[in-house]
Amino acid sequence: MSAARSASCLMTVLALTVLTGCDSTEQKAARARLNAMRVIASQSRTVVGRRNPDVRVVGVTLLRGTGGVAITVRLRSTATHPLNDLPVAVGLVVKGGRKVYLNAAANLYYFKTHLASIGAHSSVTWVYTTAGQLPASARPFAAVGAKASVPPTTVRVLPRIEVATPGSPIPFSRGSQLRVTVTNPSAVPQYQLQVYALGLERGRYVAAGRATVGHLGTGSSETIALTLLGARRPASVELEALPTMFQ
Repeated sequence: MSAARSASCLMTVLALTVLTGCDSTEQKAARARLNAMRVIASQSRTVVGRRNPDVRVVGVTLLRGTGGVAITVRLRSTATHPLNDLPVAVGLVVKGGRKVYLNAAANLYYFKTHLASIGAHSSVTWVYTTAGQLPASARPFAAVGAKASVPPTTVRVLPRIEVATPGSPIPFSRGSQLRVTVTNPSAVPQYQLQVYALGLERGRYVAAGRATVGHLGTGSSETIALTLLGARRPASVELEALPTMFQ
């Protein structure tokens, strides 16, 4: 991402956050600052550093598809309050035990290097995707950093975001594309909302995809398409939407 493009993105998120919504000027300004800090943080390399003692990586799966690969990272929090904006490193262990990081470079999309949020005593699955293929013999790994890249949230409960498939059977469209509807019943508008789809067979992840909803206002819904990487038609699908704005 060039400096000019970064500046353009920064101005866009500031304008969107300040000019939309019906809540207080102070709340709008706080969301604008949060968006701006994320844009600035994405311009630097993501360094995990000290591992987070409250968030444990309980499973990492590498999934290969015709259009690229996905890595799912199952996380469990033992914290007594929600956590947000934690740096996440994903990579491969190659021959000789050497670790190759996939998302450590500067100017990557912010939520490809960070966990948006996780509730108190909760579990979520974070998804990383990339185009191309990776070495067949490589083993995936993941780590979560202790220090949030932006100030931590002070809310006791994260805003509730609903995500569901519109009907049954699972509404696949072209090939591996899955249609889902995302709804925001909370009082907090969402920006760059993170949505993950996880395909399962016999309790194991066999496909995964991710998408971003640029803006989802309070009381509104949007139907989006996610491309699943891995098995084309899994038996069942789990859906997650991680809030990015908290108050």
